[in-house]
Amino acid sequence: MFATLLSQNWKEHTRSSVWAKSVLANIFLGFAAVMLLGYALILGVFLAGPIEEMVDMDPITFVNSALIYYFFFEFFIRFFLQNVPVQSIEPYLHLPIKKGRIVHFMLRKSQVSVFNLLAILIFTPLAFYRVGGEYGFFTGFMYWLMIIGLAFTVHFKTLYIKKKLNDIPNLFIILLVTISGIAALDYFDIVSLSSLSLAAFNYMLEEPIIALIFPLSWFLTYRVNYSYFVNNTYPEELITRKTQTKIRGDFGFLKRFGRIGELIGLELKLILRHKRPRNTLILSGVFLLYGLVFYPQPSYQEMEWMFLFVGIFVTGIFFINHGQFLLSWESGYFDFILTRKTNYRQYIEAKYYMFVVAAAIAFVCSLAYGFFGLKIILINLAAFLFNIGVNMPIVMRIAMNSPKKIDLNKGATFNYEGVGAAQFIIAIPVLFLPYIFYAPFYLLGYDIIGLCLVAGLGLIGFILRDKVIDKLTESFINKRHKIAAGFRAQ
Repeated sequence: MFATLLSQNWKEHTRSSVWAKSVLANIFLGFAAVMLLGYALILGVFLAGPIEEMVDMDPITFVNSALIYYFFFEFFIRFFLQNVPVQSIEPYLHLPIKKGRIVHFMLRKSQVSVFNLLAILIFTPLAFYRVGGEYGFFTGFMYWLMIIGLAFTVHFKTLYIKKKLNDIPNLFIILLVTISGIAALDYFDIVSLSSLSLAAFNYMLEEPIIALIFPLSWFLTYRVNYSYFVNNTYPEELITRKTQTKIRGDFGFLKRFGRIGELIGLELKLILRHKRPRNTLILSGVFLLYGLVFYPQPSYQEMEWMFLFVGIFVTGIFFINHGQFLLSWESGYFDFILTRKTNYRQYIEAKYYMFVVAAAIAFVCSLAYGFFGLKIILINLAAFLFNIGVNMPIVMRIAMNSPKKIDLNKGATFNYEGVGAAQFIIAIPVLFLPYIFYAPFYLLGYDIIGLCLVAGLGLIGFILRDKVIDKLTESFINKRHKIAAGFRAQ
């Protein structure tokens, strides 16, 4: 049965038009995965070999104290990059095949993951060469078994949490607060995670039989996922999910702004009620913390020119993520947009003002970075003004060039639907255009004048927004039939 399902799954992917259109992308991703696994193996050999020459510490002690950080980081990366296993289960539900077999196949197939192989390749040399050499083969084997159990436990725990997010959207906020709290406790030395990690894994070396806890947790998390999938794959439940909406807000307060407010409300409903745009919104919220990568580090204080890039990114992440697929989000019903009684200018204007409000909210949130210096607030203000006056119209205009169709209910990670040349071109003006005006003054030592110029250009663009929106509307009207034909052909 497993071989039959695997064969049919392979045929489903290779015979689809999407596979044929993305052969080069698949080849590139496969090559990148092989390279990543190769680097992981090299790192594993390094950990088992000459690492003590660099860290001046016993390799086993070093790794044991860092293991908890590695698996926290792996969970974070998996959460955003690892896809939930999907199986076209409807065609099998009317056949005399136990539903549990299909779910078992789906979960077992998901275990063949680059993330699981990473942990195995990194820590296998250490387990058998270092731990096995110092504590004996049995302890080395149990250490290796512990690593595998931890990796697959994180794998299934991530799948379960991502699946539950569809039922409990607020779970992401709870998860973010929990992880932030743990990180804060460690950062302020209230609780040392490295000490806890070292004590726990060193104890395992003394009592290797305890390592069986981790394969057991692997089995338990597998069974939890199995039970969840089995209990949520009935045809009537699938139909219910497609017709019911968990988020029922109608954003009635926007109606006071007239037709533009109503159109913004419809766009917000689209974002909140579909998986891919909702994931984009969540990622935009997470990337508001991007400044923490740069601002606290003393090494970056001497490279202040980078802060403008951070400001552009922090205050404009939503319109960059969402705006690059400006029309693709509505590709499934784009013909309806062209036939309904909507003024095209209002249609474009609603999207523009939605991006402006989102950028304003992001800027207000970024005021907290004033803790690291008042100049950061000035840089972010200049970046915000440049975004709303210059970058937004550019992104919206480029996004109208040959947009691709998007399935709103697919995940955002490793999903290249809708990605075309425009998405790569957008990065050039958004990230580098402000430096054309800022860099000369920065190099001459007049960085404040450079910031004022960047902010002034953005402010002028925002003041002239009516003319800009008119030009965007004209471009949309000229391209609308070609765009609609392109969506139908995909």
